Parts: sequence; C-alpha cells; structure tokens
Amino acid sequence: MSDARAVEGDAVTPAAAGGPDASGAAEAAPGGREAPAAAVPTRAVPALSTATAVMLGALAVAFLAAASLAAGAVGLLALALLVAALTVVSRRLCRLAGATFAAAFLAAAATPATPAPLVGAAVLAVAAWDVADHGLGLAAHVGREAGTARNELVHAAASLAVGTAGGAVAYGVSLVADGGQPVSALVFLLFGGVVILAALRE
Repeated sequence: MSDARAVEGDAVTPAAAGGPDASGAAEAAPGGREAPAAAVPTRAVPALSTATAVMLGALAVAFLAAASLAAGAVGLLALALLVAALTVVSRRLCRLAGATFAAAFLAAAATPATPAPLVGAAVLAVAAWDVADHGLGLAAHVGREAGTARNELVHAAASLAVGTAGGAVAYGVSLVADGGQPVSALVFLLFGGVVILAALRE
C-alpha cells in the first residue's frame, strides 16, 4: 500500500519511468546510450584565414611605410581595424579597414613616393582584405570547426594571383610613363586596377 500511495502522490515523468520523453529530451541511441547532441558551430573566423589576412596586411603596411611614412601610419590603422574585424567577426569593420587602406594610398599620392613599393602594398592590402572578408563569410556559414583549410588556401592564392596581375599592369604603365605621370595618377590606377580585378574574380 505504501508503494501504491507513493506512486499516486508523485508526478512521475516519462523519462523517470523509462518511457519516451514528450518534452524533447535526448532520445536513446541504439545500445541504450543517449544520442549526442548536435554540435553548434562556433561563429569565429577560421584560424588560417585570420593568420593569412593579418600577415598580408602587415606586409602591406611595411611596403606602404617604405613608400611614405604617412601612408605607413594610415596603413597601420587599417591593419588594426582588420584585426578587430576578424576578432569580433564584423564585416562592417572589415569594410572600414578596406576604406582605410585606400586612404593610405591617398596619403601616398600626396608624397613623392616611388611606384615599386606601392605596387606591392596594393596587391598585399587588397589580398589581406579579400582573405579577411572570405574568412568572415566562412564564420557566418560554417563556423571555425569546419574543414575549410583547402578552400581558404585556394582563395588566398587566387586573390594574390589576381592582385599580382593587376599590380604588374600598373607597374608596367608606370615604367612606360617614365616619370611623366604624377604619383597620384599612378596610385589611383594601381589601386583601382587591383580592386577591379579582385571584383571580377568574385
């Protein structure tokens, strides 16, 4: 009688009684073990994309500083914004970093900078921004745990290849001009050409 009264007085849930849980608890897997819960992807930029973008951005800043100290200072700010964008997973900050890199080239245009380091800086800056933007896309869609290393490497290589092609054309124009064009015109041609080629690749 005491057992019967205990059952009548307690609200026994299906899970406690061994039956199926109507509230949505984890179902038992074959063999009596509970099925593991589905893993939620971590919304973070893959480490490879982060490292590649930061490395390319740092090299771009070094090339900018070699062309003009003012451009290097603005480029350093762009790199800081790029790192922040990758850390907090923000495409808005990534776009701001790209705009700041463009401002660094405007700063270079106001100085008697030589074209050669600007070519390298433009290729590296656009590639850094592109790799970061791609990494942010991966963070939004598949998370950090997904096996995307091959995709990231192919994307980075393609971005550098396209940028190098644009840089080579711009540098060739500067050689043909033989100093007859102002540095500002060469800077706009260089950066604009690389950006257009990168957009066409997409």
